Amino acid sequence: MSQPLPKAPQSDGGLATLALALTAFSLFAIGDAASKLIVIESNAVVAMWGRSVVFAALFLFILRPGEWRTALTHGPVKLLLLRSIFPFLAGSCVIFAMAYVPLAQLTTILFISPLLSMALGKLLLGETVNRWGWLAVLSGFLGVLTIMRPFGGDFSWTLLIPALAGLLAAFGQVMTRIVAQRAAPRTVLFYTMLVALVLSSLPLPFFWQAPTGEQWLLFGLSGICQAAGQFAMIAAYARATASRLAPYSYAQLLTATLLGFAIFGEVPDIFTVVGAALIVAGGLISLHLAGRRPKPHAETERDAPTD
Repeated sequence: MSQPLPKAPQSDGGLATLALALTAFSLFAIGDAASKLIVIESNAVVAMWGRSVVFAALFLFILRPGEWRTALTHGPVKLLLLRSIFPFLAGSCVIFAMAYVPLAQLTTILFISPLLSMALGKLLLGETVNRWGWLAVLSGFLGVLTIMRPFGGDFSWTLLIPALAGLLAAFGQVMTRIVAQRAAPRTVLFYTMLVALVLSSLPLPFFWQAPTGEQWLLFGLSGICQAAGQFAMIAAYARATASRLAPYSYAQLLTATLLGFAIFGEVPDIFTVVGAALIVAGGLISLHLAGRRPKPHAETERDAPTD
């Protein structure tokens, strides 16, 4: 019989948790920019495989050979495998969308995932989400609709790809929250690496293009950012709830916007700016109001016993 899942610890809003979250999401944006450069010159399958290979090589180099077996067998294996599929699928959608969607716009749409993870944290983990939290989710959803313009002539089906990635990432964040309480970050990262390496290698023979020296350097940058970002994110989710960490992920949005402009000359249009404002507003609501406990009713205060 499997052991019951432990209860989530109290949310930690300390500087260490904040630093881990900001570092993780900023590194993801840098890695995405490197991957976009590869996608432009090669294809998404090679880009995903190259990042996974570097990620695996770095992790196995850090992990001592005697620890491989322990990392592979220590922890809830089925949950670890299931959790690892979500970041791989989300990452695959992101990299595939890079060929069609500007980096800032892509990242902005992805930012429905922290708000969705708040809702999923309530539904799946029983985390506290008050009416302000649901308002934050609604604001983020309206922001994504503003960017995608599904009912206008400018709608492109390619914008559905990052939207799907955001949903998959939200499930991955909640699964990370569950698994982080039963397995060490190193074990979670090992399974993330293993699943990404295996799944990214399966379609490779059909899309192979020999990487150039510059592309190998970009593989290295993307893989390092992915590995370091995953480790920092896992460590952050081991310290705090998904709803508490959600607003800090906007560091990725800012970093992606700056990189998109500096490297690719991408300037967000007005719909992306307005949509991003709605999504960020949802994040600010969740940061300042969604975690508050409801105040006691006046009737309760009046009925309280007196000395």
